Amino acid sequence: MSRFRSLILIDGLEVRYLGPSTMMTVINGRVSNSITHMYSVLPLRIGKFELGPFSFDYKGNKHISNIAFLEAVEEKVIMQEKPEEALTDKLNLTDRLFLTLSLGKTRAYVNELIPVTVRLYVNRLNMSDIQLPTFDQEGFSKAEFKEPKLYKEELGGLIYDVLEFKTNIFATRPGDYRFGPAKVKCNLVVKKRMRRAPSSIDDFFERDGFSDPFFEDFFTHVERYPIELKSQDAPLMVSPLPGALRPKDYSGAVGDYQFIFSASPNKVKVGDPVTLNMSINGTGNFNTVLAPKLENTEGFKLYEPEVKTEAYSKTFRQVLIPESDQVTQTPTASFSYFDTDKKAYQTIVQGPIPIQVEKGKEEAPAQVVGVPVAIGPEHEELRKDIIYIKDSPGKIVKAGFRIYKDKIFLAAIAIPLLFLITLYTIHRKTERLKADTRYARRLRALRLAKRVSVTLKRHLNINDPKIFYEAFFKALQEYLADRLHMPRGGITADIVDAALSIKGIDVEILKKVENLFNTCDQARFALLEVNELKMADDLRELEEVIKYFERAKL
Repeated sequence: MSRFRSLILIDGLEVRYLGPSTMMTVINGRVSNSITHMYSVLPLRIGKFELGPFSFDYKGNKHISNIAFLEAVEEKVIMQEKPEEALTDKLNLTDRLFLTLSLGKTRAYVNELIPVTVRLYVNRLNMSDIQLPTFDQEGFSKAEFKEPKLYKEELGGLIYDVLEFKTNIFATRPGDYRFGPAKVKCNLVVKKRMRRAPSSIDDFFERDGFSDPFFEDFFTHVERYPIELKSQDAPLMVSPLPGALRPKDYSGAVGDYQFIFSASPNKVKVGDPVTLNMSINGTGNFNTVLAPKLENTEGFKLYEPEVKTEAYSKTFRQVLIPESDQVTQTPTASFSYFDTDKKAYQTIVQGPIPIQVEKGKEEAPAQVVGVPVAIGPEHEELRKDIIYIKDSPGKIVKAGFRIYKDKIFLAAIAIPLLFLITLYTIHRKTERLKADTRYARRLRALRLAKRVSVTLKRHLNINDPKIFYEAFFKALQEYLADRLHMPRGGITADIVDAALSIKGIDVEILKKVENLFNTCDQARFALLEVNELKMADDLRELEEVIKYFERAKL
């Protein structure tokens, strides 16, 4: 998008590029994203100027704008306006624009999912740049909102356009809370009335509900007033999980789950892999669902499970290597969770599954093959005295020649030796990567740290905030997961903060990590105005965080 900076080149005009503006808008019930490029135009001489048409190509299609005219005159045009004052102080918007917060339940346990709904009510006002709701609440997970829903609702005899945001949160510690308030930042769009004072609130606004002021004519007098709306708070009682009868393998899962367990193949040889498929299905907080615990793993080499999280399931693929043909069955797997309906812990045990392990193919011992010798042991002394007649004199060399001093001979000896040493080093590293998952993930984090700047700078040049922050979030999540030896699917700002707080990490670094997660969440929904400078600053912040973690001893 950098070519837009020099889009307008007109003699007699000084044009300055102000930057892009990214926003979410709702028009006629449809939610869309847009990027607006803003310019400041200053006439340098008297005259009439023609602006446009301008064009750009998108996915093979050429789009052309209309033509606009600007006339510069000698006399200064005096606009009769009343002194500006805060619009929100002048007008009472309570019944025309407000925010509500509702919780799906008022009592919950620690780690139990709590549905949250935030609704923005608008009556005949123009709104733009609507950002995702936020909560200034400690002790709760960060809210990740779904795509908002737009509909109309009658309330108190008035028809409102309602923008509904939904998410789920969970408490990380017990307590009696007043959750909220929810906050939403947006802009109130106003068309200026130049020669008369407004007689009522309706003189300020259109009647279309949500609209996008940037589709107005370039020279229409439109102003945006930033507003932060706050909802009421809501009572919430969070109870601790019972300490009595808690299973030893309980890892924090709360909800109602089923545990499906299978193994394949059932017939292998020693050293061949067996894959355990462990699927946790149901409803609940999958952020706190960890891999089932395996019992009786003697005779197996275990590897870190591969995790896949979906809306109502979490699957763990665990690879096992049988080390002996004495193994006859897979390990037993158990999964424990707290059932909020029954108010009790539940444990599901699956397995073992019978398997057949055969011996691997044994290599035949090396044999020396040669021509049988007719001379027996009794003629050993004769063998030493026999000198065979040569059929040819052989290679004739100069006296004093020593082959071990020849450079070619030395190279022929050194190259295979170096090759074997290299193979041995690679083999040792490969074996360590297989056996030591923490070491393997540390190396993977180091490789990611080296290439993250190059990858994100390539996305930065595209100047598409959504694409940039999708790649940014993925890089941040993958690096922290590998560096902290945690499952990638469970990486959130709160989980990282909890894991790092006990390691004595610098508070400023923790704050930077939290801010980067928050920026990614907002920018990925295209609800945060960002430009190239903002993206470059966030990239520098990420590089500083990675440099710190690479130097830190964790």
